[in-house]
Amino acid sequence: MKKIRLVLLAVLAMGLRANAQENSVLFQVGDVVVTADEFTAVYEKNKGVGAAIDPKTPEEYLDLYITFKLKIAEAYAQHRDTAAQFLSEFGGYRAQLAKPYLSDQGAEQELLSEAYSRMQEEVRASHIMIALDGDALPADTLKVYNQLMDLRATILKGKLTFENAARTQSADTWSAKQGGDLGFFTAFSMVYPFESASYELEQGEISMPIRTQYGYHLIKTTDRRPANGTVLVRHIFFAANNGAEAAQAQRAERSAQEIYTRLQNGELFMDLLEYSEDRRTKDKMGELPEFGINKMMPAFEEAAFALENPGDYSEPVQTTIGWHVIQLIEKKPIGSFESMAKELSKKVKRDSRNAIGAKRFVKQLKQDYNFKIDEKGYAYALKLVDMDAFENHTWEVPTRYQNRTVATFADQKVTVSDVLPFWAQNQQAEVGGKGEEFLRLQFNTLCNDKVVAYEDSQLESKYADFRNLVREYREGILLFDLTQDEVWDKAAKDSAGIALEYERIKENYRWDDRITYNYWVCKEAKDAKRIAKWLLKDRRDKVDELLESQEALSIAYTSGMAQQKDEPVLQEIWSMDKGVYGPTELSTGGYAVLFVENSHPSAPKALNEIKGLVIASYQDQLEQTWVASLREKFDVQVNEEVKAQVFEALK
Repeated sequence: MKKIRLVLLAVLAMGLRANAQENSVLFQVGDVVVTADEFTAVYEKNKGVGAAIDPKTPEEYLDLYITFKLKIAEAYAQHRDTAAQFLSEFGGYRAQLAKPYLSDQGAEQELLSEAYSRMQEEVRASHIMIALDGDALPADTLKVYNQLMDLRATILKGKLTFENAARTQSADTWSAKQGGDLGFFTAFSMVYPFESASYELEQGEISMPIRTQYGYHLIKTTDRRPANGTVLVRHIFFAANNGAEAAQAQRAERSAQEIYTRLQNGELFMDLLEYSEDRRTKDKMGELPEFGINKMMPAFEEAAFALENPGDYSEPVQTTIGWHVIQLIEKKPIGSFESMAKELSKKVKRDSRNAIGAKRFVKQLKQDYNFKIDEKGYAYALKLVDMDAFENHTWEVPTRYQNRTVATFADQKVTVSDVLPFWAQNQQAEVGGKGEEFLRLQFNTLCNDKVVAYEDSQLESKYADFRNLVREYREGILLFDLTQDEVWDKAAKDSAGIALEYERIKENYRWDDRITYNYWVCKEAKDAKRIAKWLLKDRRDKVDELLESQEALSIAYTSGMAQQKDEPVLQEIWSMDKGVYGPTELSTGGYAVLFVENSHPSAPKALNEIKGLVIASYQDQLEQTWVASLREKFDVQVNEEVKAQVFEALK
């Protein structure tokens, strides 16, 4: 993606919105045609950015855009658009760009609103489940459905309570022990169909059989309450898990009770944290991560949410790992829809509810494209399948058959030659004598895929913004790769060309006069005088001894090569002649001594010092030469009448 952005900024990529202007040809470069509305969109998109950096008139923009299209024409001439690497990279980008157009955006917004609305309330539900594979065939599904319908009727007649039915017949063994009770939950806590049924039921009502990925459920909503939001708490903890010896369990309970008593007697919670046996939170003042419902052990969670005001603390609470005394730090309500929309969107996309939008989208496409199944054609295709071989996963497509139409939509056909190979590729070893059922499901999948693929192929013609965006990415990739070969890599690898370019531009990059220097700043004038005296006597060893002594704490030393303007410390004491200068009292305080070892008169900077600038300049030269050759190679035709209309509209 970074590649694309770089190219688009450099070459004035095409705009995203369509223009109402007549779709007339403005100019043509070789076989590349550019319309008036394309250019207008480019100009309108970029003029705001360009105005602040490098303003361009429409005439200047047109020249830039022609140059851009010359390069694109060259990329097509070199058949770069058919190269495997390009097709793979561009295909990946296009697939990403197409995603928003191949889903029901309205459905997503509805799901976001629904989820936020449900998050305002917590429901409590019980269930009875009969397990069933997610890909079970309709006949198996119907059998389980009828089984639960019979059980529901028995419960409604009063012959069996829901709770006892759950204990004896539910496949969910954990909730069965509680009579099917799952406790309170909120949106995204359960799979979507289960969640929806629980929220839509009246309190005490029993649902019809509800299908999820785990099987079929009878659901009974037993309670409702406003959402608790989240809490932030700290705790003092004493360990005693379920397997602890009696003495340890009693010690933990006594310790927790003692903490509670001391709190009631006025001691501060923070002062008692040192007794906590939770090593993970001890250094965090006992603070636990913020949590909502169904994130902690039930007893702990219930006690935490029961606290009302910051600073309130609980009685000792027993959980499966020990005893806790909990203090409330903060209660946080559910945030606004705007603040949660981004996170909700992520959850919806990860959740099973996201499939609703996809199903609705396909259903609408089939309606729009007048999708119809030719049942006679389908029956013919079905006769070509040897069911015994198919159920043994050994069936092969016959070599001879009539290629009849099986379904139609838009101007497309699904034929026997589409269906048979798809069936062969998706054979299953065991379908339990229900091969025809399985084949029908696979046929529906194939048709759905073909309808969506057809819609994908129509996106450029249906949506101007998508068409422009795809062209932007296509040409961006082509231009990046072409420019890299023709200019960037060529310049970077041509050492002789770089050397010649350096000689051509080196006078534009000169050093001012420079010196190689040593520089001391002393707090005391006497130290500066001693340094200057020793340097004049060529006793650098004495200077070094001074720096190594305790007195060096009041002396700062620097050395190097610099221009006067580069080092603020050299502004007040400077010379191009070799020698010792100072002490000089500085305006900022202290006394300076300068020792000039060598002087370096003004000269061009060395190649290694400005190589990046030289390469950039060489690239510019190569590009200018390249563009000139492209103008010779490709015929550029501008429609002056359309140009005048465009420029008038852009005033």
